[in-house]
Amino acid sequence: MSTLANIASRLSRGTEILSAILLVVALVSIQALIGGTRLLFALPAYTLLAAIALLALGSLRSAKSLPNQLCLWSAVLFFGYIELRAATSPAPYLARFDIYSVLGGLIVYFFTACVFTSARARMSIFACLLAAALAHVLVGVIQFSSGNNFMPVSFLQRFDYGRRASGFYICPNHLAGLLEVLGIFGLSMICWGRWPVWAKLLVGYSTAACYAGIILTGSRGGYLSVAGSVLIFTILSISILRATGANLLVRIGGAGLAAAVLALAAGTLLIHQSDDLSERAKNVLDDKNMRLDLWRAAIQQWKLDPLLGTGSRTYQFYGRRFRTEQVQRDPIYVHNDYLQLLSDYGIIGAGTFAIFLVLHLRYGWINARRLGPKRIALSHRLASNTMALNAGALGAVGAYLVHSIFDFNLHIPANVLLMSFVFGILANPGLSRDNIDTKPMSRMVFWRLLLFALGLILGVRVWQLAAGEYYGERARVALREYRSLSAIAFALKGIEHEKQNPNLFYYLGRARVLAGDQADSAARASFYRAALSPYEEARKLAPLDETYALELAFTYDGLGRFSEAEWMYDQALDLDPNSTSAKQYYQAHLERWRTSDITPTKKEQPDLAPKS
Repeated sequence: MSTLANIASRLSRGTEILSAILLVVALVSIQALIGGTRLLFALPAYTLLAAIALLALGSLRSAKSLPNQLCLWSAVLFFGYIELRAATSPAPYLARFDIYSVLGGLIVYFFTACVFTSARARMSIFACLLAAALAHVLVGVIQFSSGNNFMPVSFLQRFDYGRRASGFYICPNHLAGLLEVLGIFGLSMICWGRWPVWAKLLVGYSTAACYAGIILTGSRGGYLSVAGSVLIFTILSISILRATGANLLVRIGGAGLAAAVLALAAGTLLIHQSDDLSERAKNVLDDKNMRLDLWRAAIQQWKLDPLLGTGSRTYQFYGRRFRTEQVQRDPIYVHNDYLQLLSDYGIIGAGTFAIFLVLHLRYGWINARRLGPKRIALSHRLASNTMALNAGALGAVGAYLVHSIFDFNLHIPANVLLMSFVFGILANPGLSRDNIDTKPMSRMVFWRLLLFALGLILGVRVWQLAAGEYYGERARVALREYRSLSAIAFALKGIEHEKQNPNLFYYLGRARVLAGDQADSAARASFYRAALSPYEEARKLAPLDETYALELAFTYDGLGRFSEAEWMYDQALDLDPNSTSAKQYYQAHLERWRTSDITPTKKEQPDLAPKS
């Protein structure tokens, strides 16, 4: 029996080590692929997470410290509602981003809380992530110094943010969302972790690089979130030091204060080296920021369905409908995670999130007292990896509580997975319990079986989605490079595998129009007519998206079918009444119709007054 027990123990240990390696690879790979903001680039990480969940079956019978059951059930309540509401969204394809991001996050969360409970192993994960953060910061330094939107992966592009650093991400704010979490964990590992001095020096270097990287992002929300997380960490640290006596509190507290002053001075000096960073730092709280208009649009959207919300990712449509004249860049996100949650998922979504958050913060604070002052009073040992992780997790959540007011990091899959790991630590800090059984309790078996089921579901869906997403991305890139025939071929190939993705039909229609523009006049009309059907199919799949109505209008204009184009412009302007570009397109259409050889009937006579 002992031999079988040893084999089982080694198997469990081996699968746990393999799962930890896969988790690091998943987190780093999704960060490197623009944060997983395109579904295709998130699929490799989701595949690895599915494998982790399946491997968890090997740890089914292993004994671990018991996670807080209220925390786990609050995760089921909140994320279960998100999955259910997303599955019934009026934008099914866009809802996939939330559905699979949540599935991946739940796997990380349950794996961390129910399987991966070793403090030393968790610290190793963060050490690996801090090493990866150095690569982000190095890329960010190149972007900041050159200002040419450099990206290390040739087929990936970021938006034009000038000199602001974004690392491997598309947006600087999302890089700040990553670095602020790793920075506070690094700080906690230096102050309270039980690591040798040489290891703490390496962690200290990486942590300093993280905070320097945040400065280079120019993210004002990042600056405020760093202040919030450091404040929480300082409060926790003071409570820990008070348990050691006044003498140590003064000595260590004084050294910490001196280090904080030096860090603040260095950060201020770095900011003042750049006019752009200096200007952004001066306007951290800008009452004329466009975000205020985005937030008002979200509130108007929420009023349409206060209880359930309008559905996953539908702000992309209602943000356009309720935009003001000041907002002319496409308002895809609210730039406020709370308001986006409220508008998309309603009061139920916001309420279940509040329950989830409060229970985890409460349990984290209880453990902070237990691992800090109470433990030190009994053992007289100051350093503790478990205490360092708990303090870092509370600081990281504090950072996101602040940053989520200004940005949408919790809609970026890479950062969702990272925060799932953080909340898993809060749900189970890895405390050793006197009453832990040598056999796993039934509740642990249940949660591990649930983890296995989630991995099975995610693995199957990744297999089903991969081909369509792959060919869709190939079609998009071909269009970007004006290779119309290649784009047509890739889009058609993608549609063979996936018929619920409006982007594939849009790419097909757009590629056919491009082919018509590149062909002679005799073939142009044929290509334009061939584009109408896929555009219509895309519009059926996403009727709230004005993009497809506008593309149909452009195509009808190109064919000289102005009355049909008029109808499509009406649809587009109803969906986006304050879009300056849509109004300009419409006026160009009216002028083209007026000067064409086609004489409209009295019923079709164009109204030359601008539409509102």
